Amino acid sequence: MAQEQGIAKVDLTYIYKAVMMGNSLYSDNWEKGVLYLTNLNLWFSEGGGWITIPLKSITMVGREVTDPIRMKAQRTIGTSHVLMIDYLQPSSVVEGATASATALLAGNEAVINTLKTYLQPMCGTPPKKQSLSDVDKKLLYMLSTGVNDLQKLGFFIGVDGDTLATSFKNLREQNLCDTSGTLTEHGLKQIREMM
Repeated sequence: MAQEQGIAKVDLTYIYKAVMMGNSLYSDNWEKGVLYLTNLNLWFSEGGGWITIPLKSITMVGREVTDPIRMKAQRTIGTSHVLMIDYLQPSSVVEGATASATALLAGNEAVINTLKTYLQPMCGTPPKKQSLSDVDKKLLYMLSTGVNDLQKLGFFIGVDGDTLATSFKNLREQNLCDTSGTLTEHGLKQIREMM
């Protein structure tokens, strides 16, 4: 059994178990507290004690935060830098089953980005599964229109060849297009979601 070792301790504002419906956040119970990240758990200070989320029960780190959630966080706690962590917890309804839950961490942009960078590889969420960058989205759109000439793409998107190559590689790794620039089913679905 691995021994628990501390990695980071940060002061944050968080909702340990956020109540969400679609893109809307119904929770207003933001708490200021201490978050400890260890090699085994995320520890949240609560009252005089601690609540933990085992890292092995985290299913996703860094799901895209929607604008309504970002704006609500800005109004309520004064920052729009929010990290979403999806995890499984014991079900309160069925014994022995698990239920999905979401924790929201909010704070300084650098702290949130650093936590995300630490947690993604530790929790099995590959960093490349992050949302598409603006360049990736533009490239995906241009490829969907049938434009696949690199010089034209670079001109239309307004980026240099290296940036374009990196973006193209990212789209291929996420199975959004093939090596010829033809969109896959997944890529076509992504375009429909973007429209």
